[in-house]
Amino acid sequence: MAEKKSIYKNGKRNPNGYYSTKNRRKERAALIIAAILICFSVVMSCLDRAGIFTWSELNSSMGMADGPVNPDSNFSVYFLDVGQGDCTIIKSNDSVMMIDTSTNNRIDDISEALMTLSVDTIDYLVITHQHDDHMGSATAIIEKYNVKNVIMPKLTEINMVTTYNYEVLLKAIANNKINAIPATVGESFSLGDATVNVLSPVEQDENLNNMSVVLKVVYGETSFLFQGDAEKTIEKQLLSSDLDLSADVLKLGHHGSNTSSTDKYLQAVKPQVAVISCGADNSYGHPHREVIDRLKKYNIDFFITAQTGDITITSDGKNIDVKTQNEEWLPIYE
Repeated sequence: MAEKKSIYKNGKRNPNGYYSTKNRRKERAALIIAAILICFSVVMSCLDRAGIFTWSELNSSMGMADGPVNPDSNFSVYFLDVGQGDCTIIKSNDSVMMIDTSTNNRIDDISEALMTLSVDTIDYLVITHQHDDHMGSATAIIEKYNVKNVIMPKLTEINMVTTYNYEVLLKAIANNKINAIPATVGESFSLGDATVNVLSPVEQDENLNNMSVVLKVVYGETSFLFQGDAEKTIEKQLLSSDLDLSADVLKLGHHGSNTSSTDKYLQAVKPQVAVISCGADNSYGHPHREVIDRLKKYNIDFFITAQTGDITITSDGKNIDVKTQNEEWLPIYE
């Protein structure tokens, strides 16, 4: 009689060359699962490239989206964590305004946020100025969502931008027949129950940062000031005007750089809260220590997207609350 050969129960190949039947079934199941996942990944990638359905939308629909908090509020401002760039979404009742779109590699983050907030129409897309870290994803936003109006600073020969991203953006605005509005000081418009006032740019400047559209949004007795990358020159112009610069929330200029947020400006605005949008360990050193020291000197609570992730601020017209991705609601003042 031939000698009976043993089979190792742990599935390891034995000296006689046998392999456990149980392990074969496990391998077969693993291969089937791997094949299914590969096919699913290929299909989703094709749909994503075609703009039909994105990975971020899938995550959101399955409750896995890691975007901004979406509270039950008639007025909310969402400062997105989009690296070394700016992107802010304001929802007032059923109206939506987006201020800047960060760099061109942040469209998925922005799309995920819009999905989380149930936004498919943007009433006003504001490009504070034509630098790529503020307009980078604007073309993709226009192609993917229903954008009704675009507000940008009007440029002249001394500051004309000829970058590829800007040229593509202008074509997208024209091809989609979007209403293009040059930012004009003194203009105001309604956003739901809020009012948006344009405070700058006042005059043409070779420095594109100083062409930034500065907006003050008022909702009830609360107000929010957004200033793109506007530097000290613009702050000085605003201080010399008769404009009311006071605001409960200040989106600091130029990612917290010491080119902005002077002592006099902070004293005039008197914000309870300051928000800084910048990338973690960015090469510019933003936010600069001098700016942080000024905020502390005036007892201004500040939040940095690189540290907190997306920041949500809500207002009921009198009270303001702040929440970040990893913290509970923090009542600031009443």
